[in-house]
Amino acid sequence: MKLKNYLPALLILIGISLFINACTAFGETRWSKDDLTTLRGLWIGSLPSLPADPSNKYADDSEAAAFGQKLFFDTRFSSNGEVACATCHLPEKQFQDGTPLAHGVGTTTRRTMTIIGTAYSPWLFWDGRKDSQWAQALGPMESAVEHGGNRTLYAHLVAEYYADEYTALFGPLPDLSSLPLNAGPVADPEAAVNWDAMSPQDKEAVTRIYVNMGKSIAAYERHLIPGESRFDQYVDAVLKEDYKSANQILTSDEIAGLKLFIGEAHCTNCHNGPLFTNNDFHNTGVPSTQDLPEDAGRAKGARASRCR
Repeated sequence: MKLKNYLPALLILIGISLFINACTAFGETRWSKDDLTTLRGLWIGSLPSLPADPSNKYADDSEAAAFGQKLFFDTRFSSNGEVACATCHLPEKQFQDGTPLAHGVGTTTRRTMTIIGTAYSPWLFWDGRKDSQWAQALGPMESAVEHGGNRTLYAHLVAEYYADEYTALFGPLPDLSSLPLNAGPVADPEAAVNWDAMSPQDKEAVTRIYVNMGKSIAAYERHLIPGESRFDQYVDAVLKEDYKSANQILTSDEIAGLKLFIGEAHCTNCHNGPLFTNNDFHNTGVPSTQDLPEDAGRAKGARASRCR
């Protein structure tokens, strides 16, 4: 029998195969009305404008952000001159460091959190002990295992290296010539004794410099906003009913995982909104790590935030 006798049947089989493949491909991207509402809520395009920070009048000051960026990358602001904010918050690693525990002048008991998008967060740190970006930025500066420095050390460094930037933003620096190089309400005994010996007026002047450092760093960090991911590109295509493009962005396994994520797995109970978090704290039943110190978590953080 000649090939032409098989041609009609062959064409029919090819057509059926193409139809089945097309239905399968497009079927994977069909979402219910409720699903589309959920996907839209998770999409980065739903991220609202930056919320105001009433505690930081310099939050949207471009000069403060430029000054804060310099401080963020300056290793001189540490006890050993080798640690900056960017030591743990690396831009090339989404402003975290990819290690199980953070390493500054010592080693912490927690993993470094990203600071991208924290302008939207009502609580900072794993235990939520700070409620503003600028307060969070200052915490590691006085931590014995992170920057390991103290307030007068930082004030002297600002006066020596950033006097022009500081003065342009905040006014004249106070006279620091009579103040010790190392003093602050920190764990280091010598620095703590020196701090206690300072007058209330000097403490206030130094603390003001310290706080203004934090507010400048926060002005810089405020600009660190999440970018568009493949997930966001996928949702954008689905919302436009461009299913052909959508199926080229995520794999079939990824789409199946997304269906579980917003459906039967109930992941969105906690991981919701365009930042995939409800900014709350949850006991997930994970046991404590035996080789790390006891960590009370949110219980301790809540006490700290109330006692500020």
